[in-house]
Amino acid sequence: MTAVAGVLNKQAVAIAADSAVTIGSSNNRKIFNKANKVFALSKQHPVGIMIYNSASFMGTPWETIIKIYRKKLGDESFPTIKKYQEDFIEFLRSKEFYTNADTQINRLQDFALYIIDFAIDEVIVNNRLLVESMSSADKAVFIKLFEKRIDAYIELWSRSTEYCPEFMDYTFEVFQRYSTSVFDKILESRFLNNELEVSNELLVKIEKIVYIILRAKETSYHYTGLIFTGFGEDEIYPQLIPINISMVVDNRLRYYIDEDQNTSISNNNPSGICRFAQTDVIDTILTGIDPSLDNIYLKNFDKILTDYNKAILGVIGDTNPLLSEQIKNVDNQIIIGELDKLNNEIRKEHYVIPLHNAVISLAKEDLAEMAESLIYLTYLKRRITFAEESVGGPVDVAIISKGDGFIWIKRKHYFNPKLNHHFFDNYFKQ
Repeated sequence: MTAVAGVLNKQAVAIAADSAVTIGSSNNRKIFNKANKVFALSKQHPVGIMIYNSASFMGTPWETIIKIYRKKLGDESFPTIKKYQEDFIEFLRSKEFYTNADTQINRLQDFALYIIDFAIDEVIVNNRLLVESMSSADKAVFIKLFEKRIDAYIELWSRSTEYCPEFMDYTFEVFQRYSTSVFDKILESRFLNNELEVSNELLVKIEKIVYIILRAKETSYHYTGLIFTGFGEDEIYPQLIPINISMVVDNRLRYYIDEDQNTSISNNNPSGICRFAQTDVIDTILTGIDPSLDNIYLKNFDKILTDYNKAILGVIGDTNPLLSEQIKNVDNQIIIGELDKLNNEIRKEHYVIPLHNAVISLAKEDLAEMAESLIYLTYLKRRITFAEESVGGPVDVAIISKGDGFIWIKRKHYFNPKLNHHFFDNYFKQ
């Protein structure tokens, strides 16, 4: 895990990231504090990129990909940050060495297993007695319960109308033809080898849910956040464009722009504070309350309303059946929604807007200090509590301005700069 932040005003954008990277599964994890997450996207122009979540793409480290792109870019520039982002996407499409056919099939299989195993685990957790020593009849019941979970997933995910752009026109029939070998292997490994019979109808449903989630904008499966920021040639104020990207399937790049954090500085929007990955501490600073505590308050209010309605019903008793029925039908969620809306307005007025107004007038070095502090405070909370220290290590900080370009404020090196003058002498020659 990680914490990444960007603070923008009309002068510059300050970007900062920690150095922690988590290796392994949820049951066996190790954290290293040496990861690089902040990079200059160009050596000649004021544009940078940050990464969070997964450190690789289709098995290739993002640091390698970014530096290959930077070399290919050379002294070329684009009028907007959006064009840099689009050119980077085109570069990813063109490089077959990490998006070859076998790699794509393997990644799709991993994605499909992630969804199927999640459904299987849900059935197992809720029916432990059934799966301890399964008879033929139990296996038939297990398959019915599994199918019920898949039906529920299909119903839930079919409500989504937001798709990754390159999968908008991707039809189910084309997907079925492409993924035949994937589902043949999954059918054998997860079902036939365990003597579980899967009907053709259920197999189609399994294919359908994988297809639906594949097209959707979601972050439950492994993905990388890429944050493009800085100035295009025609831009006088900084821009920040985050995208979520996970894999290539059938030569289609699965990515989408994170519109919630997409920030464009202008006269109408003179400042921005963007945060990614582990945002709880930063959100506490921005809004004045820990998000988890806010949720607890709303749940407690729901409980109080429920208890209050019960108390009223106890007072009324059988004297007024019509009024009792009306009280029972009161929807607490509407009242809770109104409270949440009012709280959001108060937070915005007393915390969010004043903080953004302060950012408007910050000097470049103050922007850098703020971005670094947001990351450090997240690290500090993890450090002094019993939470896993998934944010940590040195904080890399950079400032990007129109006139000065990409400037490192703090940067770790895996080597001693004093012993490697040739690296800096050759930096602009590469």
